[in-house]
Amino acid sequence: MKRLKTVFATMVLLLSVSALATSCSDSKDDEPETPAAKSVEGTYSGDMTCSVMGDESTFEDMTFTLTAVDDATVDIAISSFGNPPMQVPGFTVSGVKVAGTDGKYALAPTEFSGETETGRAFSGTAQGSFEDNTLTVKFSLQYGAMPMPMICSFTAPKN
Repeated sequence: MKRLKTVFATMVLLLSVSALATSCSDSKDDEPETPAAKSVEGTYSGDMTCSVMGDESTFEDMTFTLTAVDDATVDIAISSFGNPPMQVPGFTVSGVKVAGTDGKYALAPTEFSGETETGRAFSGTAQGSFEDNTLTVKFSLQYGAMPMPMICSFTAPKN
């Protein structure tokens, strides 16, 4: 009988150690993942190309700043571009949903609109992606009285 108690106690001890070892090895799975919006948040600098009716222009030293609004949403502030009198002032695309994991994220198609400080209306749609620490944003911009939209593309690494 005493031998049976010893065997039982040994089995309980081994099972306890096994369970403890398993739970410790799974601790990496328990670490919370960084929210999608926080993963892409930051400043990106690079060149942007825009096309109007097939005529393409490149705007150098553009800055796109993504700011997390919550775990799954960012605002994208786009710096001004062009030269007067055709300069487009900086504007913000608000409420862009971000989804993904493991360094690969999609920025959902988002409609935007607003008015500049000078009273010119602007509107359009934007969407993008983030992978390998690089942001890609494509947007269509209807600015002021322009009869055709500007189709723009920006790709740059995170600063």
